[in-house]
Amino acid sequence: MRVNQIMTPDAVVIDKNVPLAGAIDLMQRKGISRLIVVESGRIVGMLTEKDIMREFCSTKSYRLPPGRMHVSNLMTANVITVAPDVTAKRAAEIMLEHDISGLPVVDDNKLVGIVTKLDFAKVCSGFEDVFAGQVMQSSPITVSPTDRAIHARKLLLDEDLVGLPVVEGGELVGVVTVRDLAMKLAAFQDIVPDRFKSERIRNLLVGDIMTRQAVSTRTDARLAEVAHLMFEKRFSSVPVLNLQGELVGLITKTELAEVARERL
Repeated sequence: MRVNQIMTPDAVVIDKNVPLAGAIDLMQRKGISRLIVVESGRIVGMLTEKDIMREFCSTKSYRLPPGRMHVSNLMTANVITVAPDVTAKRAAEIMLEHDISGLPVVDDNKLVGIVTKLDFAKVCSGFEDVFAGQVMQSSPITVSPTDRAIHARKLLLDEDLVGLPVVEGGELVGVVTVRDLAMKLAAFQDIVPDRFKSERIRNLLVGDIMTRQAVSTRTDARLAEVAHLMFEKRFSSVPVLNLQGELVGLITKTELAEVARERL
């Protein structure tokens, strides 16, 4: 299987000089987690939700709001690219080796698409003999609705996670993701006066920004079903419950890439 069989064509690009607020709006409208950054048609970087979360979800007393920053201020330069005829297995290996979640696909110096970890859901949707309980992250790190949002941010960054199940009274009540923190707190920067930002961010709770009524799966669910759900809903992670309804694991887009790497 080749990259061109699973990649997303028509990758969304943005000029490096566009205000960051425009990039955030574009991500939200398209429902995507990353933008390929260009200058005069040449790829010069990548901007991700994690870049935005890292910038805006801290308690530093002064931050320029998104409307006064540009894409070039936050993007990651020196982007790794792949050719469309590279094997999907090799693309998965590159992402896992370099701890990245997306690769622009370039053919003869022309951008023809992007392949992400979530695209490996297309591969995993064919694995009917693999079950969620076999590939999930066991005993995932969790937070509660009363934890501070900055604590969740620290866990997501320090542990290199894409989402945290939110548990209250032993029950799963939601998830908080990189997207939740990035988008909601970037918007927060625009509406709160500078002198109040640090205190307000410090006092924000997970319950204020989390996604409630989290969609979950079970340990006995086929990975093919979970992968289809994740791709269709654009979920970067899905909590896994055991047969008693207890949270026991998490499947993320990283697990999809790992399974694809092992099985292709």
